[in-house]
Amino acid sequence: MKTTTAALFFIVGSASAGGTPEVSITLRQGDYDSIQSALAPQITFEGDVEGVEYGASMDVTKLGVPKVWGQLNSEVSGWNLKTRAEYTEGEYDYGAEGRKGVYVTVKGNNEEKDTFIWGSVAISTDNATPLKVGAKKVFETDNGKFMVAPRYEFEDSTATVVLGYEKNDTSVFLSASQDSQDVKVTHKIDDENTASIKGGSTGFLSASLENESEFGTTKVTLSPDSADVELEKDGWMAGFSSALSLDAEPSVRFRKKIAFSANI
Repeated sequence: MKTTTAALFFIVGSASAGGTPEVSITLRQGDYDSIQSALAPQITFEGDVEGVEYGASMDVTKLGVPKVWGQLNSEVSGWNLKTRAEYTEGEYDYGAEGRKGVYVTVKGNNEEKDTFIWGSVAISTDNATPLKVGAKKVFETDNGKFMVAPRYEFEDSTATVVLGYEKNDTSVFLSASQDSQDVKVTHKIDDENTASIKGGSTGFLSASLENESEFGTTKVTLSPDSADVELEKDGWMAGFSSALSLDAEPSVRFRKKIAFSANI
């Protein structure tokens, strides 16, 4: 039986080496299997030792091994590299070893060459499964910025190329794979309003308008079968979406994060 709760509380604690721990509570609307799962606190700890970042998180109502991660930031021949390894149990499928393993991601950027690379792999004691690889190159000219970003997903053997162009207040992105093609155009109307529209090989996909004002950031998005409105301000997020039919019931959501120092 599903339990609907108006707010989901996550208690999160974090600490850096030599710093003061921080506790945050996140309220979020949603449907959950039980009261216990809806109110389950999650505790996390973060730190940094000589350039190596580390952390762990755990649902305190469940027994088992917490999620543990480490991250190394380095510089090699003009490249800024970020390597992150995350050990989990029960969250992902690692193949023959089951649901225990390590996710490794590598991200790199060369600011002088305006080039970015990334990749990820899932590792268990029996095998290593590549997940994604990609790259991005930006070319600056007198006529604007051009971008080329090829990527490949090993799970479904999908290769995609994204081409981008940006000049003044308008940007255009074309995404093409063997199965689909779409284009997105974004234009900054003025300091407060930004509009975008996206279409593909199947026709119209979505259109949105984002407004910045004293009331916060409001974003309205329309698709062929639904409408969505979202408002964010000072850490609050509230929104609703609904299918475009007379008998459709809107879905409401909200989120708020409250953080404070914990003298423990």
